[in-house]
Formats: sequence, C-alpha cells, structure tokens
Amino acid sequence: MAITGRDIEHLLYTDTPDPVLVVHQGSTQIVAAAELGGHTGAVVVCSRTEVLRKVGERDLSEQDLAAIAGSLTAAIQDPTQPPPPWPA
Repeated sequence: MAITGRDIEHLLYTDTPDPVLVVHQGSTQIVAAAELGGHTGAVVVCSRTEVLRKVGERDLSEQDLAAIAGSLTAAIQDPTQPPPPWPA
C-alpha cells in the first residue's frame, strides 16, 4: 500500500475534525481521531498534527507532498527501518 502526495494533501486540508490518515481494508482513508474505534483493523499512518509538527504551517510543493508520502510509505512497509527524512 503506497501513500500518495494527494493523501497528504487531503489530510492537511480536510474539514474532518482532528483528522488521521489510516490504511483500512486496502485503501487510505481520512477519519476523525475520535472515530478510530469504529475502524477495527485500521493502521494509523499519521495525523495532521504530526505532519504540521514536522514541516510547520507552510505551503507544501508537490515534491514536498511526495517526499512526505514516500517517507510514510517506507515506514508502514518496513517499520523496523528508520524512515527517510521529511522535507525541511
């Protein structure tokens, strides 16, 4: 399962309160943190808060979004390896 730059963009700009990006039943979804309990088996990838903590509140380029997505994809595919760095 690959995370895409569009997934990150959707996470950052959704109207969902306290959004979290998850992988559930083979696809990515944005869910409210308060509703995670209703998504049994979902793997939490990251929250909007985590992304903003790492990159700050700034406009992200397509390359930035792709780099974040690539880092998160690597982390969920092999959680034993340190993820590649996020854009500064």
